[in-house]
Amino acid sequence: MKFARIALASLVIFALTKSALPVGAQVIDESKVGLRKDLIYFVMPDRYRNGDPTNDDLPGYEPSKTAFYHGGDLKGLTGDCVDDNGLARIKELGFTALWMTPLVVQQPPISNGAGYHGYWGVDFLNVDPHLGTNEDLSALRDCAKKLGIKLILDVVTNHTGDIITYQDRTPFIPDQYLGIKKPGWLNELSNYHNVGDMNRCWSKSSCTRDGDFYGLDDLATEKPEVFSGWAEVYGSWIRQYGFSGFRVDTARHVDAKFFKNWSPLIQKEAERAGIENFTIFGEVWEQNPTELMRYIRINKLQTALDFPFQRVAVEFASAYSDAESLERLFAYDDYYTDTNSSAGNLVTFLGNHDMGRVAFLIESRKVNPESQLLSRVKLAHSLLYLSRGIPAVYYGDEVGMMGTGTGSDQLARQDMFPTKVEIWKSERRAGSTPVGEGDSFGSNSHPLGVHLRALSNLRSSYPALANEQMQVRYAKGPVFAISKRETGSDEEFLVVFNNSSKEQKAKVSTASDSPWDRIFGAGTWRSQGADVEVTIPGLEVLVLKASKGTTETRTKLGSLRLSEDFLTEFIAINAQVKSRDLLKAEFFVKKGVKWHSLGTDTSAPFTYFLNPKEYPRRLTIKAKITDSKGRIYEFKPLAFTPASS
Repeated sequence: MKFARIALASLVIFALTKSALPVGAQVIDESKVGLRKDLIYFVMPDRYRNGDPTNDDLPGYEPSKTAFYHGGDLKGLTGDCVDDNGLARIKELGFTALWMTPLVVQQPPISNGAGYHGYWGVDFLNVDPHLGTNEDLSALRDCAKKLGIKLILDVVTNHTGDIITYQDRTPFIPDQYLGIKKPGWLNELSNYHNVGDMNRCWSKSSCTRDGDFYGLDDLATEKPEVFSGWAEVYGSWIRQYGFSGFRVDTARHVDAKFFKNWSPLIQKEAERAGIENFTIFGEVWEQNPTELMRYIRINKLQTALDFPFQRVAVEFASAYSDAESLERLFAYDDYYTDTNSSAGNLVTFLGNHDMGRVAFLIESRKVNPESQLLSRVKLAHSLLYLSRGIPAVYYGDEVGMMGTGTGSDQLARQDMFPTKVEIWKSERRAGSTPVGEGDSFGSNSHPLGVHLRALSNLRSSYPALANEQMQVRYAKGPVFAISKRETGSDEEFLVVFNNSSKEQKAKVSTASDSPWDRIFGAGTWRSQGADVEVTIPGLEVLVLKASKGTTETRTKLGSLRLSEDFLTEFIAINAQVKSRDLLKAEFFVKKGVKWHSLGTDTSAPFTYFLNPKEYPRRLTIKAKITDSKGRIYEFKPLAFTPASS
């Protein structure tokens, strides 16, 4: 939809004057997903720990080959729940949530591999016997509850295992696979698109949506029988095992209305099970924020894995890019802001089971001295833990696992227990020597494991550093600095990153004319009023806390301005404000006689992107600014009429 330039240009004429006086005190409560404050450990159970050798000798168990089962299971992952290398170890590393790849029964192995990863499901009602039993999952649930660890299940809604075969474009199920899928509706051919592989499909619509994902049977997710069936299937996993969230695989390949149809049903199932604020985050492999936001703002996916962050964070840590790239990344955060969403809900990460491990990716992005690799991986994790978003760490990264060859897919799925894959025994590791014949559970002493525990403890001690309000303060060359503040507090924290191997100096503006105390990292500083001159060593992070509350709270409002955003065709509503303070801007739209919140922007400059398709032609909007002391400054309403399409 395009909007007339004349109509938008004329909006400034109708803008009413501001009200510059505080009109009361209020704490804005933004919508936050249930996992908002968690630290996630992402694990592939088959590769973590073998707690029950009796389930090893099943079809597909070939531990010396990367494409088959290796013997890890739920009993190994659970452990004794006290002090071994199971969940107790994960807890000790500082993680509060465990994300597991799919646990459902997989299709029979083929010559090229088996479903050790979980994405070739056929029986979605039971645990894959290679991983154990339903009772084993119940035991893991009980241990997780005891340790205070939330459980996240990786679920697949776009496809099942590759069972359907084509004969001259006619789909059929071979006799040996009749009825193999559970529940029964998954065996009905009419519930699939049946148009061949997505790379060469014969659909009249989108092959990305309707085609088989690398041959896996593509479900017609637009059908009520399918999305309602999935709600019942995955609702039963919530009810039985108490999951707090789902990661949805291949979320960009389902139909555009799937999450509008399915997610409310899942939320109801979670409520029935007593799970508050259940979180659904999807895998949308999209590194452009203006494309990723469409799945959240338009398709109504609750939140997503932050692929744009992954790319920019790795590039910054490798010194392939500078601090300005981080500033540009976070400037896109306004696109995610809505009543039920924000950039703080995104699940951030540095590497995964598909693209590869963070140490490998950092080294691949730019050639640096090998001696810098450990420091650069630590720097990347500092950025992951201390900026906005919900951090997810891929298992094995805490002991410096890397990779061989391409370093991706099968080559990024190493065993934590003693491996029988020869190339993994001699692989380089960041911060340690190759594993050889041993296991990889030495995170208590590994420098990366020590670093992650320290970051976790820092977030626990100072909640403002744990995915709270963030304001970019400085971004020039190798130095990137942000302020952090916890909602309801006026204490300011300053976090400074240096991606150069050399010492750097920077003068950073803050909102606190105050002495500062170092609470983490390395470097020196000197206060000059509300400015802080920092000197930070190479490849380091420095975290400071102001000893007084914010002092620079003077706030000057400009006007509300509107323009068409050519990247999204949304309307950009900008609330012009000048202040050093850590402000928040809440935007409102009038419906009838009542004002309804559009969402809260927690980082200046303040912009809300309005989707004109969701509202009538005639709109009235306003904005309120809340400072760090809880005082509110209000813009008067602005009325406008978007041009017709």
